[in-house]
Amino acid sequence: MSNIRQEVMATLINFMREARAQGLDDWKAAEQRFPGTPAEVIAEAWGAVNDEEVSRWWASVERTIEGEVVRNAIVKAGSAA
Repeated sequence: MSNIRQEVMATLINFMREARAQGLDDWKAAEQRFPGTPAEVIAEAWGAVNDEEVSRWWASVERTIEGEVVRNAIVKAGSAA
């Protein structure tokens, strides 16, 4: 991917991330802010933003489960002593 494409994608992704954080429809906001951008390009940026959210969700789930497993192990070890 060329530097220009990378910069355009980074701009779109950052814009969509901020729009979503403000509670806006990030896709529509990007279409309004960057008129004429092909839907496929917006879709690629939207997918990247969604991938970030999914990754954060999985990390949260994993941390929660790991913490629970550790706490249960400590309680179990304490009751066996």
